[in-house]
Amino acid sequence: MLPEFLQSSYARYKADTNTFATWLLETANQCGYQPQTLSAAVPPAKMGKQKGKKAGSDAADAVPYSVTTKELQKLADVVAESALTVPRSVLTIAKRAIKLRKTVTSWFLGQGDSASDKRHAHFITALEKICETIEWKLNQTGSKPDTKKSPQPTTVDEQSDDAEAAAFLNKFAVLTVEEPQDTATPTQPTRAESKTLVKVTVVEEDENQAADLYLGHLFFKTLCLLQDLHNMRKFLSITWAEYRDGKIDLMNAAVVTDSALQLARDLVKDMEADWRKSLPSEREDNIQNLLFNLAVMNRGGSAAPSTEIGLPYNKNMADVAEWCYVPTRVLLESFAAVLQAGHLPVFKKGHFGTYNPKADRERMALGERFNEDKIVLLSILPEFCMLDTFKIKMPTEDVLTRGLADFAKNKRVTLWLCFASQIFLDVHHTMRHSALGAFGDLRMSGLRIVKTIKEYQQLSKTHPTPKFWPKEGDMEIQGISNTVESWIIKDLFHDLRTQSGLDRVGPPPERHALLSQHPILCGLFLFNLNLRMQFVGQQLVTQWYDVQQLAFLYNLVVKSSPVHKSLSWPDMDAFINIHGESHIFIGSRPKNAAESLQRLELATGISSATNFARDSRHKSEWHKPNGKDARVLTPTTAVAKLFFEQYVSGFDTILDQLAQQKSKLESSSSAPTKKQKQRQKQLQNRPNPELNLARTWSNTHNIDTLHLLAFLKTKLFEEEPVILYNYFGMHKRAVELLRLIRDKEHHKFVQYFTAGYMPDDSFISNIVILIHHVARGSAQNARAMGLGSRGGNEICSRIVVSAADVMRDYLARDGAVACKELRVFCRNKNPIVRDGGDDEQGRLEADQLVYSWLSLEDVVGPKGVAALQTGIPIA
Repeated sequence: MLPEFLQSSYARYKADTNTFATWLLETANQCGYQPQTLSAAVPPAKMGKQKGKKAGSDAADAVPYSVTTKELQKLADVVAESALTVPRSVLTIAKRAIKLRKTVTSWFLGQGDSASDKRHAHFITALEKICETIEWKLNQTGSKPDTKKSPQPTTVDEQSDDAEAAAFLNKFAVLTVEEPQDTATPTQPTRAESKTLVKVTVVEEDENQAADLYLGHLFFKTLCLLQDLHNMRKFLSITWAEYRDGKIDLMNAAVVTDSALQLARDLVKDMEADWRKSLPSEREDNIQNLLFNLAVMNRGGSAAPSTEIGLPYNKNMADVAEWCYVPTRVLLESFAAVLQAGHLPVFKKGHFGTYNPKADRERMALGERFNEDKIVLLSILPEFCMLDTFKIKMPTEDVLTRGLADFAKNKRVTLWLCFASQIFLDVHHTMRHSALGAFGDLRMSGLRIVKTIKEYQQLSKTHPTPKFWPKEGDMEIQGISNTVESWIIKDLFHDLRTQSGLDRVGPPPERHALLSQHPILCGLFLFNLNLRMQFVGQQLVTQWYDVQQLAFLYNLVVKSSPVHKSLSWPDMDAFINIHGESHIFIGSRPKNAAESLQRLELATGISSATNFARDSRHKSEWHKPNGKDARVLTPTTAVAKLFFEQYVSGFDTILDQLAQQKSKLESSSSAPTKKQKQRQKQLQNRPNPELNLARTWSNTHNIDTLHLLAFLKTKLFEEEPVILYNYFGMHKRAVELLRLIRDKEHHKFVQYFTAGYMPDDSFISNIVILIHHVARGSAQNARAMGLGSRGGNEICSRIVVSAADVMRDYLARDGAVACKELRVFCRNKNPIVRDGGDDEQGRLEADQLVYSWLSLEDVVGPKGVAALQTGIPIA
């Protein structure tokens, strides 16, 4: 089911109308009016129980109370005659409900004038009249309008009033109605001391229409659902256009799309359950045809299909057909008709025509568009039949892939499956001639992963296997490599067809037929692989603790060596920014060797004093990192981590944290720092989904699906560089750099710590701790001799200067390799560079425009570039 904190448009409509009715009832009660039906609804025992109890303290004890349209009008008249001020937010909520009701029913009702049509709009007509009755109180000008006149539609500036309305909504979860002491004259009661909680529900129809009440609301709820699906569809089309234009990455677009499809599935399930209760003889998968035929009757049109132009429905009802996802239903049903047990369908290329990706779809006739959809969808549907036939287990699945695989078994066409299939078609049409770009991105990233793993495995051969690195780690790394090999470099589906002889039936199959046509699945594959690489890479760096220790040495060099204050290591700066200075250094950056050593011992868990006390017989081993007590790296990609576990689950926790940071977001968005002014100026006219969501959640603790999806897209965009950061490469370069320092200063390490200071290269990170001990000793000796600068800075140790020289030469070549990878692969390049004014901004824009094959060769290697250019798998 849909998470409780998410609201559909129908749920929001009901909440709005009930909240409006609650306000009217409470306000009328303050004016001394209370309906007799309310007094009768509250039992005396309940009234006595509520004495002395705080208002709103127990919503479970609220008395349910229903008000009719006529009662609402009476309440509005009482409020209009009073001297009370009407809040603007009250009218905003009511008009928002009116607008939704009119929007979702406009296409359905058409020009029909039947009694059912009039009854369908009765409540909205009455609600508009009520709004007019009390609206003059808000303006405080003019005279009271004549409520007998026909109401005129009113418009609402939702963007300006939504914030005020949201704050007002949270006030009326339940209503406190003051009980009168004397109920004999209900029109003029006096205020009472006791209070009763009342939960108000609006009844939109009169009693003589009760027979059609549930069915009428069910139609309206279904129309609201279709409106929600339509809004999701537009949002996802924009999302994939942003990916096509290079504004967001493939992972982002795919995860947001899959999340939307999951939310849509829950919405449809709830609605289908209501239909089963209302019409047990009707199957819920006939809802689309039922709504379409009813719309045809209301409009007085014809249901005869326009076969002369290739349409399975009437061309004059095309808008309704598309709204109800009738075209995709027809295509899915036609495919289900050819499915046979024990056989796999084969798509005959060119049978329905040729798909032209360069054609302008906007200029196509309805029949041409439908035929294009037929070519695109039917060409890929046979691929989903492979999954259960061969019991194929994918690295990950999107809900569309699983839905179509299940459809291949049960042949059941549902509204959700039609919607999901339409989203697939929309993605394809949005990408058009660049439809293969998704698989290209996946393939390039796969080659990068393979190259990274091969370099790690080659490095692992140069040192003994560490006792602190479990074999399961290497098994997972090899598993990632095997996944890329089987699904991206090779084609598992193609190999299965060849081995089973299926390629002898029909035309020869194309390689990567599924992934090349399925951008959503490509994006989730990429997301799965990158998150696995991030997770195992962080575990690797945690166990070795080499990168973190080099962060201490890098900081010590910059802080203590005047000659090397300008030493730059962009990759390490990015690493520290990702995990935070306080986590790496256990607080702010250390200022001298003694403080740095103390923090380093705490971070590694190998405090010299502690280990001496534990076992004095093994004093020579006190400085050996064991990979057990080190400060663990944790993922800083909160939203991506949620998806690593499961979609949406636990999301309300993140929303609570976001709401707590609302004031910080508001201050940062309204008062940027001096360094950020230039970039903030470029972004000041853009909406801030994070801030808007924080405000909405703080006020109501309810959000709609589009708020959630926009927030996901924003956060995944921010987290992209963090997900793609190459921990394996940092580990490799850390080992290389530490080996260079050791080779240069080996004689000194032997002199200070004996020949046993380095049992083997799996303890190479010892070097940093040893340098810190020497540096602290040198500083202590210098202070004892009265040496040091007037400013209080310590004399820099010779071994620190020597290590800095090695770092300077090495980092000049390999200090920005990770950032170079991010520049090639990331769509979000802002966090990769520091704030540096015009020159920095110019370089950033150049990075966004130039896709350098030279940089790409550095990342995936010459063979990888050749494979990308030719499409031939590398050996």
